[in-house]
Amino acid sequence: MSAPEKLGKYELRGTLGRGAMGIVYDGWDPLIDRRVAIKTVRLVDADDEETAEALARFKREAQAAGRLTHPNIVGVYDYGEVNDIAFIVMEFASGKSLKTLLDEQKRLPPRDAVRIMEQVLAGLAYSHARGVVHRDIKPGNIIIVEGGQVKIADFGIARIESSSMTSVGTVMGTPAYMPPEQFLGEPVDARSDLYAAGVMTFQLLSGQRPYEGSMTTIMQKVLNTETPPPVSARGDVPSAFDAVVARAMARAPADRFATADEFASALRAALAQSARTPAAALPDEDDDATVVVSAKRPPAAAAAPLAPKPAATPAREAPRTVAPAAKRGGPMPLVLAGVAVLAVAGAGGAFMFLRGGSPPKPASTTPTPAPASANPTPAPTTSAPTPPVAKPSPPPPDPAIVAPAVASAAAAASCTLLTTSVSADGVQVGGFAGRGEAETAALSSVAAASSGLAVAWHAGTLDSKWCDLLDVLRPAATAGTIQLALSGGKTVLHDRDPIWPDVTAPAFPNWLVVTYLTRDDRSAPGHDLFAVQLFPNLKARGHAYAPGEVVPIRSTDTIGPPFGTDLIVAVASSGALFTKVQAPQTFATYLSSLRAALNGAAQRNEKVAVGIMTVETQEGK
Repeated sequence: MSAPEKLGKYELRGTLGRGAMGIVYDGWDPLIDRRVAIKTVRLVDADDEETAEALARFKREAQAAGRLTHPNIVGVYDYGEVNDIAFIVMEFASGKSLKTLLDEQKRLPPRDAVRIMEQVLAGLAYSHARGVVHRDIKPGNIIIVEGGQVKIADFGIARIESSSMTSVGTVMGTPAYMPPEQFLGEPVDARSDLYAAGVMTFQLLSGQRPYEGSMTTIMQKVLNTETPPPVSARGDVPSAFDAVVARAMARAPADRFATADEFASALRAALAQSARTPAAALPDEDDDATVVVSAKRPPAAAAAPLAPKPAATPAREAPRTVAPAAKRGGPMPLVLAGVAVLAVAGAGGAFMFLRGGSPPKPASTTPTPAPASANPTPAPTTSAPTPPVAKPSPPPPDPAIVAPAVASAAAAASCTLLTTSVSADGVQVGGFAGRGEAETAALSSVAAASSGLAVAWHAGTLDSKWCDLLDVLRPAATAGTIQLALSGGKTVLHDRDPIWPDVTAPAFPNWLVVTYLTRDDRSAPGHDLFAVQLFPNLKARGHAYAPGEVVPIRSTDTIGPPFGTDLIVAVASSGALFTKVQAPQTFATYLSSLRAALNGAAQRNEKVAVGIMTVETQEGK
């Protein structure tokens, strides 16, 4: 499809970048002769939940940023919809993202880091006073434009006071910069942005983020570590910044700075204190590493300089964790206006800003001679300081105590069918979870219940169309899980292959029902899921199986189009679920009959175990 030449009154003169949901254009407003950046997204059907949510975030960005007119925030001028395209008209910010500059030069001298953070915090103070919490503060959303001015961009997941567009329980953001409450899907406020600003301050000063690794690794450290490691431990950074960053990143929001202005004042005080230290303690600015470049309350007046608190004893670090097995989707990536075509000019301006000015001169360390006295007073004697007593490490969590809480958290997570095991080595999570928010919320819930043990996430990811099935099976699985595998160790089935799973019965005498769920091209879109009962069937009557018995299911059904990802569902119960073999039926009918059968088993106090497996099907051999 050819690119449009205009969007409403705006002329399109080129492309600045492309994202998963749309394009950012180099635009021109002919009425006032102004260059603009125009971010676009395709309008979608309301039934497409994922892209509909992306459009909602897009509109939210326009609504949030449209309230804000500040020199440290990228301005939003207009919003419109033309045919099947929605667009935001923004200030054309010529420069580089702070992330790009950090990637090139790693680390900043303290005075430059503070200068940048002062402008970021000024923009946040203005935003918070108008009821807008950004929720995704990170170097990739900070632009340094020509002349060294700093601007905050991308309010796409912002929370707006009194808005229902961002609900409690929604987990969004960038993991390395998210505070504990955001991981847990709890309400966020201005202090959540200040936590992210604390992470960014740590990164600007040290060239590293305080917590690195997979999402689960970062989450464990954020949820279970009281304070971040000191900034001064990550390179030659003045220790005056340790207490400031630790307070900004406090685990409890109440322990953080109350306002962005208060945070900025503390940074200025730390910079002033570091300037008074001997020159040998300051970073060598000729070193290559330093060349690079509440929303419910208004911001308080500039607070008195904050005396840095003594660094707290670091909490016991959580063990390393295993990354989730499945990839997660995400929102449309930020495309910075003007970055693609003006990177060179922006780099020059940003470099001059960050390198400009001479470093503050350290205070003289030569003592001034005292005036002569007829009766000099002897100098007081001082005793050697008592070395601090090391605090004993807290005992590791007791797996026997943690296990019930973890199992309860897993059982309460919607759109999941999870298995958990807990040992001194950590928490192992298997089974399945719905894609996106369901998987993230389940992981957050289990991590919060783990009491500091590492969580290894091995659960597979299912499309959201299976959520109703998972929510029917989960409360019924009171007696464990069932193991399933395709006969012969196969992982993929092709056209006309027989559907032969092997089912390992649970640890009690049981009756078994095995069903194959697939798509049916004959049905209307949205109602195309189909259920075929593999066992028992008319030729193989059901009977009770011994505990742990491996049951080979040899049905007469075979694979056919459409091809893709199908499911096999096995349910074992201490009494027969159905009085007769179920005919092939729609997914809705199957789900209704399964729900009724499982409710009946619960009323009769029968044991039930369940299991599911995904089956990839392909055309040809």
